[in-house]
Amino acid sequence: MPYLLLKDAHSILRWIVILTLLWALLRFWSGLFGRSEFTRKDRAAGLVFTTFLNLQFLLGIILYATSPYMKGLMSNFGLSMKDPISRFFLVEHPLAMFLAVVVAQVGFSLSKRAVDDRGKFLKGAIAYTVAAILILVAIPWPFMKYGRPLFPMIGG
Repeated sequence: MPYLLLKDAHSILRWIVILTLLWALLRFWSGLFGRSEFTRKDRAAGLVFTTFLNLQFLLGIILYATSPYMKGLMSNFGLSMKDPISRFFLVEHPLAMFLAVVVAQVGFSLSKRAVDDRGKFLKGAIAYTVAAILILVAIPWPFMKYGRPLFPMIGG
């Protein structure tokens, strides 16, 4: 039961991560192209996105460690690596999400340390765009062979 709640929370939190990512991308790219002044709202967009992304990654690590599905895959790692669906959940998804977290966090830090507004927007915009690509590629979308539902089956 706790595993299923955690899995559902991970599934729902994906949408919060995506929404905060879109907010950060909008603020940083529009700030860059609009030659705007970097404000606390811009910094907050990056902070909120990276915070939810870190929380999502933490839930993912807990799921990875407690999932009966993952335990089964790990019990025969060599065979699991030969199956594209198993390999996705065992290696590709967690690796891409780890890289997304690192890129987003580094981008947030570099953006904070940039000396001018343009540099703040540019560093954040590039990092969050790369993180977005990694995240979108690594989500098990329903139309893929290893897909998951867009929303968990609550109560079912």
